[in-house]
Amino acid sequence: MLFDFTIIGFGVIGTETLNGVKKILLKKPKQHNKINIAIIEKNLNNIPGGIAYSLINSKFGFFNNPLRLSHPDFIKWFNLKVNKKRLINFSMKNHSYSLKIWAKKHDYILNNQYKYYKEIYLPRLVYSFYLKDKILEFLDCKKKYNISLKIFKGEVKNLKKNKYYSALSKSIFKEFTAYKNENNLILRAKKKKEIKIIKSKKLIIGTGIIPPKKITEKVINRNSNYIWDLYSSGGTNNLIKKIDKVSNFKKNLKIIFIGNKAGLLETMQEIEKIINKGKINIKLICISKNTQTLQKAERSKKFILFKFKYLIKNKIDKIKKAEQILQLLKKEFKNAKLKGFNKYDVWTNVLNNKIMTICYNRLSSKEKKNYNFVIFPLIRNITRFTYPDTVSSKNRLKKTNKIKFIKEKVIKIIKKKNILILETVNKKSIKGDIVINVSGPASVNDLKKEIEFVHSLKKITKKFNNRGFSTNKDFMIEKGLFLPGTLSNNFNPGRETIIKAITKNSHKVAKTILF
Repeated sequence: MLFDFTIIGFGVIGTETLNGVKKILLKKPKQHNKINIAIIEKNLNNIPGGIAYSLINSKFGFFNNPLRLSHPDFIKWFNLKVNKKRLINFSMKNHSYSLKIWAKKHDYILNNQYKYYKEIYLPRLVYSFYLKDKILEFLDCKKKYNISLKIFKGEVKNLKKNKYYSALSKSIFKEFTAYKNENNLILRAKKKKEIKIIKSKKLIIGTGIIPPKKITEKVINRNSNYIWDLYSSGGTNNLIKKIDKVSNFKKNLKIIFIGNKAGLLETMQEIEKIINKGKINIKLICISKNTQTLQKAERSKKFILFKFKYLIKNKIDKIKKAEQILQLLKKEFKNAKLKGFNKYDVWTNVLNNKIMTICYNRLSSKEKKNYNFVIFPLIRNITRFTYPDTVSSKNRLKKTNKIKFIKEKVIKIIKKKNILILETVNKKSIKGDIVINVSGPASVNDLKKEIEFVHSLKKITKKFNNRGFSTNKDFMIEKGLFLPGTLSNNFNPGRETIIKAITKNSHKVAKTILF
């Protein structure tokens, strides 16, 4: 069967692409030929939500930013009383998620139409409720709009382009049917529906955050206490399980993190709780080439008085070079500090006023490329803010000497039966009981075994660099091939939250693939 379009991944991009199709057909319900859609998902347990937002993988995780910076549709959805109640009920009934105290702390928001509700930091799992509603809405209308939707479980190993796009499986693709039963999403396997190749006129790659680069592993004895990719392995929940298992025969644990950004911080609250119980003695080590970590997404008390001095219209209108955007932002940060404001005061106003997007649109095509390839990473490095409570946990652990930071680069991991040995570029050997790689996304140039099909994608198009593939304004890289997510090096020039950016990008893709 030839599909009109195929989506690889059923997380935010997959769901929002379908949602975008539904919205377009709702506005223009003209007669059309049957639309055949295929979705390929490696792990059906991640539906809805994908790796980042599924109930399993997002356990103990919170959004890095307050609700006000999310997509407007999600903000409206959350502010409905029925959806707040869903989160309260889940928090109270599912004790293992440790959300009961959080729900009581935010009772004034969750149980009332409180005007400052947009300042709340929500647990990420609530997004799976939101995406589930989107999927169910699509299933309700697909018959009306003459749409066929088939879901295939499997991992894409290779992509080919001839007359059509072909996605080849690592082993097999097994077909499932999705349907709605009251308010539940049901996936049912079809008997004898197993294929190796899925062909499609158009292809949307909806994979999530790129995993860390794989580090060379030397296996002497079996040891499963090395976590290569925190998020895809089950997040903080998987780490806590490993701590429980190892602590059955060892009460003094050494846990090593490779990297010190979002992945490290996400685990801090739960690890601090375990340490405070006093039953296990845990020593944390963080190894990273750069000791700079994420900053608190915390506004100052005088936030309301903040006014721009440099990122103002008459200066923005003079922007011709990408470098000028970075310099104006740095000057704004410096001026804010002198006047007693937080950097996050500046950044909040930048996002609220879409300053980065306005500045980006001032650039020529040549300078936009320079921004995407060179300047954007520099801006990102100085504007990474996160849920304040995770940073506070890390700071308390540092103050009590429970966490040590080492400036190094790990080049090899040796697996022994009861120990893991990390070898560094400076020939140091560091031993640990559990090791977690949270070193951040691998560069596209280095991607080989991390995401197998990327190698074949590079053969289809040469439009890529270290930061990702270069797509057009509709996130198309080649005719019929779309990358609205983090594999694209220009997916988020406005430095919005990732979830907001990829939602908007997916809706653009939906419009392009239909017309």
